[in-house]
Amino acid sequence: GLQVINVAFGGTLWQHLPESHDTTDHRRTAGTFDGNGHEVRLVAGSRAFAAAGESRHHVLSHHHQSVDRLGDGLVTTGVADDGIVEAVESPAHRYLLGVQWHPEADEGSPIIGSLVDASRSS
Repeated sequence: GLQVINVAFGGTLWQHLPESHDTTDHRRTAGTFDGNGHEVRLVAGSRAFAAAGESRHHVLSHHHQSVDRLGDGLVTTGVADDGIVEAVESPAHRYLLGVQWHPEADEGSPIIGSLVDASRSS
């Protein structure tokens, strides 16, 4: 979702992190989330921070692309320890949160709950 959102807002992507950043930390084991967890720093006051309920959030990651140039109107609200953008939001929209990780693979993810709660209140 984050990658599509960023491009839709006019942003660009790093196409292959192992080549552009010499890292496989975001997809260590192809085809599985096993061994692909890492920490993301979330910006206080952001939707991502409110949804996760913490400033450092453990995520299950499995991607080889990342934000290069951020799309117009988006703000970065989550970053991995290696500087890779992991969450973006649009303050101009009621609820627009894109994450680079896979909250659907984390049973009971507070991120999924945040989306459900936002949809109920509309």
